[in-house]
Amino acid sequence: MKQRHKAKLMIISLILSLGAMAAPAATVEAVNWGSIIGSVVGGAAVYKQTDAYMKHVDGTEEGRREYFAKLKQEYGVSDDVYHTNLLGGIISRLTDGIGASDSSIYNKPFLYFLNPDTSFNAFCGLGHVMGVNQGIFSLSENIDEVAVVLAHEMGHGMKNHVYNGTKKKLNTMIAASVAAGAMGDTALANMAMNALVGQVNNVQITKKQEWEADNLAFDYTYAAGYNPGAGAALWQRIFEREGDYKHNLVGEIFSPNDHPSHEERRDNYEKKLEKLSGGAVTIKKKTNTVQVNGKDFVTPAPAGDMSSAERKYFIQGNLAAAYAHGQHKSQAYVSGNTVMLGNQAIMTCVDGDPSPSALAALLNKIK
Repeated sequence: MKQRHKAKLMIISLILSLGAMAAPAATVEAVNWGSIIGSVVGGAAVYKQTDAYMKHVDGTEEGRREYFAKLKQEYGVSDDVYHTNLLGGIISRLTDGIGASDSSIYNKPFLYFLNPDTSFNAFCGLGHVMGVNQGIFSLSENIDEVAVVLAHEMGHGMKNHVYNGTKKKLNTMIAASVAAGAMGDTALANMAMNALVGQVNNVQITKKQEWEADNLAFDYTYAAGYNPGAGAALWQRIFEREGDYKHNLVGEIFSPNDHPSHEERRDNYEKKLEKLSGGAVTIKKKTNTVQVNGKDFVTPAPAGDMSSAERKYFIQGNLAAAYAHGQHKSQAYVSGNTVMLGNQAIMTCVDGDPSPSALAALLNKIK
């Protein structure tokens, strides 16, 4: 009774204030108080029920599994065994990388599936449920770069960006239904699940949250043993290929209108590499030259489908990791076609690169 009384007083106050400004007194007589108050009370109940249902999907194993099954039904499951196994290995490594600093991931491990969509996208829904498009592997077969994409989505999940963004979206979507009065539990659950599945690619992620997920992806992949230069390399690759593949770059990670640009994200990762190395490993401005202590080390040749600009970030990443782990105190040497610094591989030389022995000798002079 208190809730209905409070709602009635609020509505009376609102209508009287509007009437005093513009409306004739006669219009107030047409108001159906029972209908209005029922909608207000029913609406509050619906929002409460919706919040409870989201907590069920996000926080219980039963709810997570229901959502996981529904997403697989909606998007389909790829029959590509090779990439499915590859995906599983990356998720497992990233889980351990995240667990090194946040053990809560083991309480709610990520559920994932590979779907046959050929566009370049991955998404994280409630309950640490992830879908990965087959098209991710068309953009890049480099597992370090793919790991960055997945770690980014896992970052959203770990920091509850998905829950908060989905809650806003879902409340907006049910607003029209609220006016019709309270809904039964079953009807609400069905509508909420359909909305959660249908909106998984359109979660309201803010620019601040996107930066946080990028920064977490750097930490997660590095902790998992991936090349820390992969983030900068990935965004360099996307930048170079966007013109050819723009219609296939979908989802919040690849084509957000209000999120950081590809160049901004690449440059952010480049700065992180420099910091990781203690300022020793940098990229020469306006060139693809990797420098060590301000001295030119190498301008790498293109390799396979990787441009010189993309490849330089993997070399910078290896050097940064060597400095972070103290391997720069050891002598550089050659193993086959690979330049080594301590036990850290720096680069495997290809046609167009200087010889491995020349690079090892140069590195010993400038490191």
